[in-house]
Amino acid sequence: MGAWFGRRRSDGTRLFGRSGRQFLKFSIVGAGNTVLDFGIYVGLTRLTGFWRGHYVLAACVSFACAVLSSYLVNTYWTFRQQGTDLRRAAKFFAVATAGLGWNALIIWGAVRLGAYDLAAKVLATGAVLIWNFLLQKHWTFRPAAQPAEMV
Repeated sequence: MGAWFGRRRSDGTRLFGRSGRQFLKFSIVGAGNTVLDFGIYVGLTRLTGFWRGHYVLAACVSFACAVLSSYLVNTYWTFRQQGTDLRRAAKFFAVATAGLGWNALIIWGAVRLGAYDLAAKVLATGAVLIWNFLLQKHWTFRPAAQPAEMV
């Protein structure tokens, strides 16, 4: 798949720029982790007695697992960072958690204004995808500043 992202057009330019490739990868990772989140949630709440009665806690556990997976895959594949560190992980989780809050707020507001809940969910998902990508790219995974050379 990496070769496809770097494919060149007949005029020699790339099909997607660097940010476009990163956004596409980020979106693919997000879709996969949404499936992971739902899978863990459904597995916990439908296959075990304890979690069936604690569905909010199960949602928190499944969300945390999906965010951890997202962090690791985005670190190594999307943004091509070498290694992980606690500071970057904390930033990533903070952005993802804020995104969860934005998602809930957008859905709530859109439904209060008369939107169908699934339409509101689609709107919120698109808005939060852009929010998450921009903050993860430009804050969490921003390359460290290089020290100025001494002249």
